[in-house]
Amino acid sequence: MYYTAIAAALPAISTTKIPTTHIALPVYYCYIYATLKTLQMKKIFLPVAAICCSILFSCNNEAEKTATEAPAFSLDSAIAAIAASNATFGDGFATGDSTGFVSHYTSDACINPSNMPKMCGTAAITAFFKGGYAMGIRGAKITTAEVMGGKEGVIETGSYEMFADKGVSIDKGKFIVMWKEENGKWKMHRDVWNSDLPTATAK
Repeated sequence: MYYTAIAAALPAISTTKIPTTHIALPVYYCYIYATLKTLQMKKIFLPVAAICCSILFSCNNEAEKTATEAPAFSLDSAIAAIAASNATFGDGFATGDSTGFVSHYTSDACINPSNMPKMCGTAAITAFFKGGYAMGIRGAKITTAEVMGGKEGVIETGSYEMFADKGVSIDKGKFIVMWKEENGKWKMHRDVWNSDLPTATAK
């Protein structure tokens, strides 16, 4: 590389008049040395600069690719998914299908029923469903009032009504649900509800 630099410098050096005085000669030699070093630095800098530009271009392409692959959050899509889930939420009570009921919840969901402790996980929610079915619950209707949120989670508020056999209403109340995406599907992650009916007093 050093000899290549010398060859490249020869045209520039050859056009410079060689000084004849002993005072100016050292200055001339310094000029030659500086020219050669400058060319050497250019020979090193250009490949390094090319490599850096290549890396930056590659990173930018990867960032654009990731941005393209990641779907943008759509509240309208979330609302539609929640409505579809709510429409089938009470079906499990009609048939005794605990698996279908629990599928509306995330694998680490927690429910907070009225006048009962919090229950978390698939096994606990399944046990709650079986208890409700044994008590005679045969259906549920969900009415959404508000939906708000973003990619990390969506909050739904609204009211519910529960039914026994032959469509007899046995409970009404309100709820707040946090929805979360799991495996590409919006599911209930935190479910809190309480009844509007007055608490029965002990006699």
